[in-house]
Amino acid sequence: MAEEAKEAAPDVAAEQENVGTSSGKLGFLRRFFSYRNLSIFLLATVIFQGTLFAYYQFGSAASEIGGTAEVSLGTFHFDSDEAEGGRVSYAEFGLHIALLDEVDSQARHQLEVHQFRLQQDIEELLRQAQSGDFDDPSLGELKRQLQERINATLKMRAIADVIITDLTVQWNDQAVSTPTTETAELVPWVEKPSS
Repeated sequence: MAEEAKEAAPDVAAEQENVGTSSGKLGFLRRFFSYRNLSIFLLATVIFQGTLFAYYQFGSAASEIGGTAEVSLGTFHFDSDEAEGGRVSYAEFGLHIALLDEVDSQARHQLEVHQFRLQQDIEELLRQAQSGDFDDPSLGELKRQLQERINATLKMRAIADVIITDLTVQWNDQAVSTPTTETAELVPWVEKPSS
C-alpha cells in the first residue's frame, strides 16, 4: 500500500500540474478577454474600419471628380441681325461638352491642340445662327449644330452631349406680336336663314 501511495503521489502531482497549466491557460484567456481589453479591441476595430471606409469614400469621390468627362469650353454670346427680326436679340451662355468615355484622353489632347480653332469655329457657327435657334427651350437644334462642328474640328467623334449653362436671353421687344382677339360679331359658322 505504501508503494501504491508512492506511485499515486506522482500521478496526483502530474494531475495538479495539468490542472495548473489548464487553469493557467484559462487564466490567461480570462485576463486577455477582460471587459477592458475587449472594449479596447472593439474601439480599435471600429476606428480602423471607419478610417478605411472614409478613405474609400473620399478616394473614389476624388477620382470621379478628377476623371470627369465634361469639359468647359468657355462663355459665348449670340447677337441677332436686326434685319432678321427674330424674338431674341442677344444671348450669352456657358458652353460645356461631355466626352465619350472610350476616347476621353485622345479627345482632351485634341481639345488642347485645337483650342483656338475650336473657339473660332464655335463663334462662326453663332454668327450664322438665327434667333429662332434660341426659341426652343431645350436648344436641341443649336446643340446638334455645336456637336457636329466640334466633332468636325477635332476630326473625331468625341462628343456625347453638349451642355449649355447660365443662359441669358434678351428678347427683342419689336418682334413680339400682340395676340388678336375675336369679337362676338364674327360667327365661325354659317347660319341658315329662318323661314
